[in-house]
Formats: sequence, structure tokens, C-alpha cells
Amino acid sequence: MDFATEIAALQDLLAHADQAVVLTGLGFGRDDDLEINAGQSDWADHASLETLLVDPGRFWAYYYAAAMEISAREPSPAHVALARLQRAGVIATIIAQSADHLHAKAGATDVIEMHGNVLTAKCERCGERYGLPEVGAFLAAADDGVPRCTAPDCGYPLRPSGTLWGEPLADEGVTRAWELAANADAFIAIDSALRTIPLSLLPSVPLTRGVPLAMIGQTPTQYDRYARVVIRSAGAPIVEALADRMIDDHAGASAPA
Repeated sequence: MDFATEIAALQDLLAHADQAVVLTGLGFGRDDDLEINAGQSDWADHASLETLLVDPGRFWAYYYAAAMEISAREPSPAHVALARLQRAGVIATIIAQSADHLHAKAGATDVIEMHGNVLTAKCERCGERYGLPEVGAFLAAADDGVPRCTAPDCGYPLRPSGTLWGEPLADEGVTRAWELAANADAFIAIDSALRTIPLSLLPSVPLTRGVPLAMIGQTPTQYDRYARVVIRSAGAPIVEALADRMIDDHAGASAPA
């Protein structure tokens, strides 16, 4: 389906913005909507706060393998396109629901990872942090399958640095996201079903100030009726086309006569 008219409207919206904020969902750069079925996923069952507390061996057996797989992923063309738009000054900040760190891998520099990422673990007793390879070594040496802090006189069980299923988002990330939404002059949600509080409320902040919204994704949201631009498509082809159009236009406008 050709979305040329909608992409042109999105381009016009961004051309008049200085502090455009983009919210990307769990399925950004993918064909499936991960948010819709997240509550029934293996991740929700095995990588939850409850599992970590009740059965840490089972938690780490699942989580470490999943985290290693996620950490090995490479950015999609859509991640690269969004980073290009940021470098060109078209968008200011990215708020990411995913924990795969792919926006940063693609070259984006101001990314708020609302759930953190899967790349590190931490000790809640002494604050020491460890990368996944270190965690793997600890797991291999642990009789009970639970990695522990190796700082002197510690030995406390580790936990992932990011937010687990069933626990609230970190206050720092929520506060920053709220501030960004409050100061945005354009707000674009891409591949997010906007079903989980507090992220589901973020678009309401700019909306109450009359700031234009753009909603891109295959799943309808409660904000579609208020948005200036709605594109019912997976975000990847839209973002890639937008980057090609806007960055080419920007380069052309800057070229000497």
C-alpha cells in the first residue's frame, strides 16, 4: 500500500518542529506486534520479578540465554533510519520500550530506555555492575545456577539491571519521559499499542497543549482520533522512507548554489 500522502503529512509535521519526540514500541523494526501478546509470553512467565524471587535458578536459566540472544541482534534498517533522522536534527529524542539497545547500536545518541536493557546485571547490596559475559562465567561456576557478586565481602545474588516483568519502571526514566513529552512540539508513536501505564499516558501530555501527534503502527490506539497523522502500517518502511525524503531534502537545501 502506498502511504505517500501520509508520509508527506508526517514530513510537514516534523519540518515545523524543533523538539520532536519519538516513542518506539517493543516491536519496532519487526513485523509482529510484541506488545499485544506480551502478557502471555515466555518472557512474562520466566523473566518476571516473581520468578527471580521465588525460583532464581529457573529465572537465570531462561533469562541469560534470552539476554544473550537479544544482545547479539543487529539494528534493523528502521533503527538506522531513525538514528539518521536524529543526526539530521529532524527528531530530538527517542523513548524506547524495548530493552535490546538497538537504537544506540544504530547510532542514536539521546535514547531513554524505559525498561533499561539486557546488557548488564547488578548487585543491589553494593551497586557493582557486570556485563553478560561475566554473568555467564558466574553462572557456570554456581552450584545453584544463581550468579553472585564478586566484590570483596559481598556475594549477594545478582539481578538484571533493567526492569523485569511485574515491577514498576524506574522513576528516573519515567520522569525524563514525562519532561520530554511536556516540552515536545511534536510527538510520534511508532509500533506501540500504548496499552501499559505509564507509557500509555505519554501522548496525552503534548495533546493537552495542542501539540500535534502522529501515530504509526498496525495496531489502533486510543489516540488515533486525536492525531494529526495516522499511518496504519508497520513502522519500518515508513521511517525508512521518511529518512530518505527528509535527509535528502535537508542536504539539498544546504548544498551550495
